[in-house]
Amino acid sequence: MDVGHTSGQEVSLTVSEVVLQQVRSLIPPGTDTELTLASSLYDIGIDSLARMGVVNRLEEVFGIRLPEESLHDLETCGDLVVCIQTSLSPGQPQSRTCEVPVSAGAELAAGPEASDVALFPECLALQQRLTDAATAGFQIPFFRIKQQVDAATALVNGQQVISYTSFDYLGMSQTPCVKEAARQAIEQFGTSASASRLVGGDSTILAELDSEIADFLGTEAAIVFPSGYGTNASVLEHLFHHEDLILYDELAHNSIMHGATTSKAQRRPFPHNDYEFLDRLLVDVRGKHRRVVIALDGVYSMDGDYPDLVKFLEVKRKHRALLYVDEAHSFGVLGGTGRGISEHFGVDPNEGDIWMGTISKALGSAGGFIAGRAMLIQYLKYTTPAFVFATAVSPPNSAAALAALRCLREQPERVTRLRQRAALFLKVAKACGLNTGDSHDTPVIPIIVGNSMRCIWISHELLRQGIDAQPILYPAVPERASRIRFFITANHTDDQILRTVSALTECLAASESIT
Repeated sequence: MDVGHTSGQEVSLTVSEVVLQQVRSLIPPGTDTELTLASSLYDIGIDSLARMGVVNRLEEVFGIRLPEESLHDLETCGDLVVCIQTSLSPGQPQSRTCEVPVSAGAELAAGPEASDVALFPECLALQQRLTDAATAGFQIPFFRIKQQVDAATALVNGQQVISYTSFDYLGMSQTPCVKEAARQAIEQFGTSASASRLVGGDSTILAELDSEIADFLGTEAAIVFPSGYGTNASVLEHLFHHEDLILYDELAHNSIMHGATTSKAQRRPFPHNDYEFLDRLLVDVRGKHRRVVIALDGVYSMDGDYPDLVKFLEVKRKHRALLYVDEAHSFGVLGGTGRGISEHFGVDPNEGDIWMGTISKALGSAGGFIAGRAMLIQYLKYTTPAFVFATAVSPPNSAAALAALRCLREQPERVTRLRQRAALFLKVAKACGLNTGDSHDTPVIPIIVGNSMRCIWISHELLRQGIDAQPILYPAVPERASRIRFFITANHTDDQILRTVSALTECLAASESIT
């Protein structure tokens, strides 16, 4: 069997069959495509993350470790076969994908689609998908406009609905003392910081917020960034370079993947929550790199589960790696008093290295932070692009976050109430036979449907019944894992939760005929 343009060699039928089988398992159901060794992974919808997932599984099947420098040039199924064969036969030179050079002096033809943004193919393709959905009778459920938000309810198109689309987990954004702190900050400092912290200087509010986040978490120091997404994207790129390796959970937030991709470091995902795979991988590759960082989420926002922090710390110590934990959805949520995943597992946070979090969720404001050793925080404070060159968090947002943090210290029962509400939703949903995936002990609860069109219909039917919950569709998750996602907050009542699960169960039954 020939591998097409990648090589003229004969390849093992067994290797080819395994590769095609693994790739085929990731193609969305209903996709009409003939899969061959010449098939482009990109054309059949296998993005870089899914491709690395296939690589991880193939390495386990064949008991090999593929060279990291070869993993980002894999374009076809045949490329995967050749890469595996090369590793199985170390003496064989590795085949690479051929590139057709542009002839000297040749010019690329620039049609209207290159100079008119309205004709960009990607823009037209999205417009076509939206048009097709509308023609099929499906209203797009995204970007719903809220006219008012109050506790766990919102006003959408003039209708009062129970909202499950906010990560205001502890209800801080609606707390009177938090809103009053924001109002007072506007009076004292105005509506904007108007400059970066480096050149514009710090307000007393931001300086106190840095200090109190560190104290709350139990780290030496902390620093507040203007954006949670920008924190991950910038810090990972800033700290890790060509001699380093970034290993991230395959379900880690997009901001972690973005930071890894834009860095000069080698990078690869590992199977979700699989510390044993990570251990085996590091046995093989640790000696090839200066720094190795393991990046995890404290709570995974699509699935509502979390890693075994103790086990990952063991792997970190064994292989002299660093641990980077994104606590966006675990800060204020996990642990008896909301101090996050380290408190949940009874671990000293100083055993980790870099603790990232956002203040746009449990603290009900906006921005991100990094906490850790004082020397590291000082370095980031003077050098990180997303901090040095970005306008600081606004005074009202800073004051709201500080007031919310102090409120959390004084009222840890908010965390208990959140946990009780989430446990009730999960219990009732499971009792009704709903598929909640791996969610446990967190306020992120997916209802896995496995069909994007059904998810869209259910979301609209729920809205008609006064419940606002968003569908999560392919390619954000595999088609077989498409879902309706619910964010539970401490402000939801038992009656709201029971009503929601009842309506959801009815909608799921009514949607069974949708394909």
